[in-house]
Amino acid sequence: MKKLFLLSLIGILFLTAFSKPNEVVTFLRSTAKGLPENTNVPVLLPTYWKEQSKKPKKHTAVKVKAYENGYVIYFLSMDKHYRANDPALFHPRESSKIGELSGNVGTMTPGERPSDFVFYKKKDGVMLWIQPWIRSIIYAKRGPWIMHFDGDKGDEPYQQADELFKAMKKADWLKSKVIHDGHISILGTRREAYTSISWETSDGFVYHFSYKGPIKEAVKIVDRLKYVR
Repeated sequence: MKKLFLLSLIGILFLTAFSKPNEVVTFLRSTAKGLPENTNVPVLLPTYWKEQSKKPKKHTAVKVKAYENGYVIYFLSMDKHYRANDPALFHPRESSKIGELSGNVGTMTPGERPSDFVFYKKKDGVMLWIQPWIRSIIYAKRGPWIMHFDGDKGDEPYQQADELFKAMKKADWLKSKVIHDGHISILGTRREAYTSISWETSDGFVYHFSYKGPIKEAVKIVDRLKYVR
């Protein structure tokens, strides 16, 4: 009897492991059912999300807004579980805000390299340019992606670039997404960075994801965004 129970449990876990990558994360599933009906923008939602266990508030909660030409989801780190759009979530502390995901009708303005930046070096096939006086701001471009790194001190921007390039290579530079133009900016430190990833699709929609935490986590979340209907 014990063996039968154990085999059944293993079977359930096996099936679950293979179903999760295609499912919207648990705390957004109720939202996923109604959100596409309230906006004309194709809705992208994460199928991957790792709770930040080192933070004192470990539970992710969301505020969701939808309108005709867009939608936005605010991600909050809370001390307990909350349903989406719970009234308690509408005036959170700044420290509780850990991310944002939005989509809207529109176009992006191309970001040009500042004229005073000078060539620094080439890394992983990407040319890095720096602000010569401050030397803590880096500009880079690869394919459709324009990237800005702004570290708090020392060699942080170079470490940020290392971390981003590693994560982007694992995600094949997000080629699974339809990207006409893209922009990535990183502030802070590589482990507690504020990462902002925006891109325009070829059919006239702009998506934006920002995340406060490890750079690699931000890239993994974007890489596993899924359209829901």
